[in-house]
Amino acid sequence: MGTFSDDAYNTQIKPEDGQGTLIGNWFEERVLRESSGEGRAVPQQHLPRSGLLKDWTKVPSVARKGDDTFDRVYGPKANIEIEPASKTIGKKDNSVPTHMRTGPLATALMTAQRDAAESEVQYEEGNHERHFETTTGYYHDKPDYTLAEKATRGIKSVHDEIMRGQPADRMMGLANAGLEVPFHAHYAGVEQVTHQRMCLADPEQRSNVSNSAATGIGAFHRNGEFTKGCERFKLAIHKDEGLNTMFDSLKDTDPLRHLGGTHAPGIFQDTPSLAALKDQIHQKVAECWGPLGYIMLRQRLFDFCDHEGYLQKSDFVAVVREQLGLSAEELPDKPLGIWLSNLCTMKKEELKVSSLLQSLRPTLPQKDKRRIITVFKMMQPPNGNGMVRLGDWLVRLDDPELKQTVITAFGAQDEESVANTAVSEQVFLEIFSDLAPLMDINPLLS
Repeated sequence: MGTFSDDAYNTQIKPEDGQGTLIGNWFEERVLRESSGEGRAVPQQHLPRSGLLKDWTKVPSVARKGDDTFDRVYGPKANIEIEPASKTIGKKDNSVPTHMRTGPLATALMTAQRDAAESEVQYEEGNHERHFETTTGYYHDKPDYTLAEKATRGIKSVHDEIMRGQPADRMMGLANAGLEVPFHAHYAGVEQVTHQRMCLADPEQRSNVSNSAATGIGAFHRNGEFTKGCERFKLAIHKDEGLNTMFDSLKDTDPLRHLGGTHAPGIFQDTPSLAALKDQIHQKVAECWGPLGYIMLRQRLFDFCDHEGYLQKSDFVAVVREQLGLSAEELPDKPLGIWLSNLCTMKKEELKVSSLLQSLRPTLPQKDKRRIITVFKMMQPPNGNGMVRLGDWLVRLDDPELKQTVITAFGAQDEESVANTAVSEQVFLEIFSDLAPLMDINPLLS
């Protein structure tokens, strides 16, 4: 029905006044007007276009009278602030004068009660306040580690030996590649240590592990080529030849290797990581100080630390900014501060230099650690009490440059000044741990 055409109105409802309404509502409009005298809209008058059917651009010379539906239904608008009934119920009537209902004495008592309650709450919160200070340094002074003496008549417990037998030789664990964990790599690219992984690396326990050919990303990813039928086998025309070729190709692979990397793989490569932060410092140490980078860094840090080996976080940040040249744009302060805060143990602003270097430098591989301990035991005299004379190690080194490297690592310039220095196994490992990330240590162990 064309409600906007020229003949959309019924003009024959009341011939005497010529008023009409829309065709679709003419019956309802007639009933309303006859019964109540009012209609739903202002009676409209049909005004044909002046151009009829030839020129549709012309408009009537007289505007058609109309009304507003909202004004007809709700009445004319008024500037009254609308407020829900939930707020008007119980609201104070400001039109009525306010009379004082509380005297000065009651007001003073209420103020005193409020102050007393506030003081009790503050006292209770003070009792439950969290203190970050430990008993060491708060109630008594921490003993000096350099002056502490080991007990001469200590009691040795043999509980573990009685319950489990003699402890196993740690050299067995160092020879197992399944126990290798590169802590300097991102954890997403490091395989976790499991019993199956340890057994797979041990020739005597390898038969206890059920696994297929390691042709995938991980050592225990399933390989179904062996169980496929000949009609589904696609590695070669003959299945036996294809399987032999596949197994021969695995002889040069390492199923226990780690993916490594300083960032998470896949879509998380842009996510900041602690491994990337430490690798950035590692690259700068190698660039500034060369093969003796971590030896030089240890000496720089010991210039700032106390006699017990503790260093302020701000001092390490100063070394990174000033001596290594890493700006705040290259290495932001926030991730650097989070990493250093995790290394603080006894105090919130101090950390141990040995713990810092152990966390920063790349991990010494298991096989290299096994070789280092073996060389140390070979140089140890029968009555050495777990110590090795540094001069005995320097005599074994034929290369003068390597010998000077070891002497420099102990903070000396000539061999005579450090020849009688007693070196423990831990110090021996620390020296090689500082040298291994930036140089080849095989000549030092030959």
